[in-house]
Amino acid sequence: MPVSAFAPYFMVAALVHLAGIATRFDALAAKLPAVVGPALMVAQFPLLLLSGYFESRTEYEETNADFPLWMKIKSKPVKLAFTFAFIYIALVPLQTWDVSIGPLDPTPPLSFSLQQRAMWFTMFTVGMFFPFYLAATGALVPVLRIVTWPLRMLPPIVAGLLALAAGGGLGVVVLAVVSSQKVGTLVGQIRDAYRANPAVGLMVSALTLVVPYVIGLIRGRDEAGA
Repeated sequence: MPVSAFAPYFMVAALVHLAGIATRFDALAAKLPAVVGPALMVAQFPLLLLSGYFESRTEYEETNADFPLWMKIKSKPVKLAFTFAFIYIALVPLQTWDVSIGPLDPTPPLSFSLQQRAMWFTMFTVGMFFPFYLAATGALVPVLRIVTWPLRMLPPIVAGLLALAAGGGLGVVVLAVVSSQKVGTLVGQIRDAYRANPAVGLMVSALTLVVPYVIGLIRGRDEAGA
């Protein structure tokens, strides 16, 4: 299918990943219901695996066949979705361990004013979009194509549901490892956050997982039937 078929899905996915990035800024996270951050954390990997499945079903222009992947992808929604997802995944260990990669340090000094801290955080996250995009297309997307290859053999509805389920399990394990927590501890923290505010947690989960999933299926079906 042409990559444009899934553009609406990837745009929604990009917004979800961007919202996740925003919750990693402590000043903003402190003003949100406690469940929002964990709910968006839960959504990152299921959505990423779903994005990998939809991306693997697309075709790029034949004239770009010999180009590297970062040049083949012309769709801005696809670029945004994978890059923002990669930024979020990178933020968790960088902030948890309070480390930097060269000049990349997303944690602003506490001595800065709120405005300066917000500018710092923005600069070293979405402001570093192109390096993150190169990393996403160089490592993340090729791995996702391999991981989601079996899903392409299944009906789209089943494949999408399996992508969400497998992504949820994978996300918990990966985030537990990179944040130096036990899987059970992380699951318990997420569960407690949902219990404290179940209505908000369920709403965020529905908006970040169910809505993109439905949009992707509808667009793929419409394009296949066209």
